Amino acid sequence: MEANKTVEARPRRTFDSAYGFSFSVAVGLVLFIAGLIISLTVGQGTSLGLIVGIPLLVAGLIMPVIMLRDLLQPAGIKAPCPSCGATIRTSDATLQLRCQNCEHIINVRDRQLFLAA
Repeated sequence: MEANKTVEARPRRTFDSAYGFSFSVAVGLVLFIAGLIISLTVGQGTSLGLIVGIPLLVAGLIMPVIMLRDLLQPAGIKAPCPSCGATIRTSDATLQLRCQNCEHIINVRDRQLFLAA
């Protein structure tokens, strides 16, 4: 009897902006520390350590900025109304709005405008 029980799947965590921020800082820190260690230890005797270490240092500083470019995008949306073509300006946090020109209800998803069903 117990073999017929259904088990509910628990929702999994998604890779949202908070995880992205933490991950990018961690990767940048690891690259920076690795570059620093290689530059200071191997780089003192030969130039090979500096050739490998300095790019790791630079990558450790630049990597978080590159990985966080989604957070650095402007929050505003400027697009034509799908019904009448009038320009609509709104924030990306808007879920639904009414066009001031044609009075149609418009849904906002993934920074795009769609007519409501």
